[in-house]
Amino acid sequence: MSNQPPIGVPQGAIRLNTDSQKLEFYAQDRWYEMATDTPNLGDSPVGVRGLFFGEFDDSSNTPTIDYVTISSQGNATDYGDLINSVQFYGGVNSSHRRWIYFGGAPGHPTNQMQFGEIATTGNGTDFGDLTQSTHYNPSGVGNRTRGVRMGGSVDPSGGAQNNMDYWAYDTLGNAVDFGDLVAAKRFAMSANSPTRGMIYGGSFTNPTIGDNIIQFITIASTGNAETFGDIGSDNKGFGGNGACCNATRALFGGGGPSYKTIVSTVQMATTGNSYDFGDLTVARNYPGSTASATRAVWGGGYYTSPATYVNIIDYMSIATGGNAVDFGDRSVAGSYVSGCSNGHGGL
Repeated sequence: MSNQPPIGVPQGAIRLNTDSQKLEFYAQDRWYEMATDTPNLGDSPVGVRGLFFGEFDDSSNTPTIDYVTISSQGNATDYGDLINSVQFYGGVNSSHRRWIYFGGAPGHPTNQMQFGEIATTGNGTDFGDLTQSTHYNPSGVGNRTRGVRMGGSVDPSGGAQNNMDYWAYDTLGNAVDFGDLVAAKRFAMSANSPTRGMIYGGSFTNPTIGDNIIQFITIASTGNAETFGDIGSDNKGFGGNGACCNATRALFGGGGPSYKTIVSTVQMATTGNSYDFGDLTVARNYPGSTASATRAVWGGGYYTSPATYVNIIDYMSIATGGNAVDFGDRSVAGSYVSGCSNGHGGL
């Protein structure tokens, strides 16, 4: 097959090379073999490093950030800490270089945004303020230049937020209003392609009852969300931050309301209902997630048989699905974990 620049192929597209029988992705005006022939990661849509943020385990809430190399199984390595007042309940998104963690804090919401560089290590640094304070796992999506916060909750005992705001990753400062969701959501999962951001399920008020609506936005254009479809499996997306994606497909893993192993999927360029794609190794709520172009990775969470906070990390192929396989362990066990990557994986 030719490696000449094709006409009309989007960055991040994936193909099977019928000559070599290897998967390839399109970036920087050429095709690259996924496993061995990757360009500089700072300019690539493919992520190698995945980050997990924070945890909650009843007895201690830590601001821990740790990371994995997505292409290689193994335990997570310490990256640094979030700003101490923000330990969990927050959301995160990332460009190919920088992560932004927003909202959170136990017991009370905050409008704080903080950031770091994915390829390095270190603690979170102040970035600016959201348009509203939020916690209860607001959702985050983005492309290479713009991040968007979707939903969350301003009241620990009340309902979810329906507003969205956005920022430019490379410019420190406050967020700006983006638009409104079709339905207000907290504890929802989120994923994105280079052009679309999606929010999957979640809840409005009752923290044990999930919703089956899938919504989407066009990241580059401010405005209100639209309906994408419905959750087609027994997984209402209630679980916060359990979504992984590459440039075309989103995977939603775990959640509830009754602690699921189910991983469901959609093709982000179309609209329609999600469908069953495989299972996690352990049924759980509130895992964090991250991804490369080929692998979806989930870390941490909570399950009930017996009631346990876990540090389990597992993964599956984004292209083929099936049952997840053990990857390694996080450095801490806990739930309400957030995750991202430098390849626009789990957001």
